[in-house]
Amino acid sequence: MKSLPTNLGPLLEPIAGQLGRVETRLAEQIQSFDAGVGDYVQYVIGVAGKRLRPTLALLAGGATGRIGEEHITLGVIVELIHVATLVHDDILDNAELRHGLPTANSRWGSEISVLLGDCLFAHALSLAAGYPTTVVCRKVSLATNTVCSGEILQTQRRYDPALAIDKYLEIIDMKTGALFAVSCELGAELNNMPPHVVKEMRAFGSNLGIAYQIYDDCVDIFGQERQAGKSLGTDMKNGKLTLPWLLLLQHTNMENRPGVAELIFRGNADDRARLLALVTGNGVLSESIAMVEKYIARAEANLADLPPNSHTQTLAGLLNFIGTKTKLLLKKEEVAA
Repeated sequence: MKSLPTNLGPLLEPIAGQLGRVETRLAEQIQSFDAGVGDYVQYVIGVAGKRLRPTLALLAGGATGRIGEEHITLGVIVELIHVATLVHDDILDNAELRHGLPTANSRWGSEISVLLGDCLFAHALSLAAGYPTTVVCRKVSLATNTVCSGEILQTQRRYDPALAIDKYLEIIDMKTGALFAVSCELGAELNNMPPHVVKEMRAFGSNLGIAYQIYDDCVDIFGQERQAGKSLGTDMKNGKLTLPWLLLLQHTNMENRPGVAELIFRGNADDRARLLALVTGNGVLSESIAMVEKYIARAEANLADLPPNSHTQTLAGLLNFIGTKTKLLLKKEEVAA
């Protein structure tokens, strides 16, 4: 296996031109908003980050035949929805940083940020309604509903040490997997692929999304804020029990579990240091990595029947990239120990 780049740029070279077109089209959307809103839109689009969802829409198109203008538009749509969810997530989490810059909420407050997210959702669905077929708008709307429902379910289960791992996986599939899945699904469907191919591409996106979210949840605990470029520790501060914390609670006997849960939910700096000491060396991170690898393996199987072109190879490369980045967290833990 070739060594992987430390960032996604070289890996995504096969779609660099099309990603540039998505970026241009995103910038053009700012003109569709009222002049008093455009600056807000420009800011949040600019700090949104890696463009993973447009990347998947484009790669799914290339892996199943071609990348057309309809795929560029799909990339714009899924990114606008993603940015809207980030704006709202940062309000709920009271996050101060997003990719190294202040969040919309920390700059302008929750009132403007809520409405800004709503504007982005509405604009994305308006673009989806412009396709000659209703399938794009219908599936994008359903995915948006699923993402928001996942956020509601996660909010309901905050500060709940009885949250089961299966329920956690269901929630992150809704919150992250759904938008990954629809990006891949529609990327194939816009090429008029047969139903079984569309189904496999959707499953690939879902499995990739779950693996990526578990990795991101591990970064929130084991990562470093300067390198991550966002506020870390927000999950524990806001009562979100992610996979490492759920595994830690599983490893804790019933008598001590309430005390450990209290440490997680209190979330101050001293508690964080104590919790990191508890999880270091007890297998929690290793088990989390094993879960990432489980969903990466499932996603690899979803690619089995696709033609071995550069876009399919890049989809496989994304899986390797996430797996490698996750394992690097384990090495950092070993160094810290």
